[in-house]
Amino acid sequence: MRKVNPKTRQAIAAMEDELVTKAREIADELWKVLNEQQRKDGKVRQLRNILEVAESTDSWKALELFIRYQAARKEIPKAWAESAIRELNALQQEARDIVKNTKDSAEAVHLELVTRVLGHAVRWHLWDVKHGEG
Repeated sequence: MRKVNPKTRQAIAAMEDELVTKAREIADELWKVLNEQQRKDGKVRQLRNILEVAESTDSWKALELFIRYQAARKEIPKAWAESAIRELNALQQEARDIVKNTKDSAEAVHLELVTRVLGHAVRWHLWDVKHGEG
């Protein structure tokens, strides 16, 4: 976890169910846009690559660019990339709400929320791939 104070960490943890639900939506959207061949391979590795970048960067713009890069390389569908970017970007408001009365960075909290959602999305998507459903 990025460096945030305990109050902020608790606020993020309190949102976990909401983050898991958002991840389910993102995983569902990915499943919908994959064709049959892509569903067999699942694109799980590409989703994990995006998660790894989210965990290692302090820049939302860098992560957003990486998602677009993966779509440009046709590693993930462009429609899903655009949808995921919108959904993940929307977490900025939750991050701002969390840090209102703290000295923590809204950007750091946003990336922590994004990282958690992507982690849950990887797990949901792997479930979908192994069970052939979305």
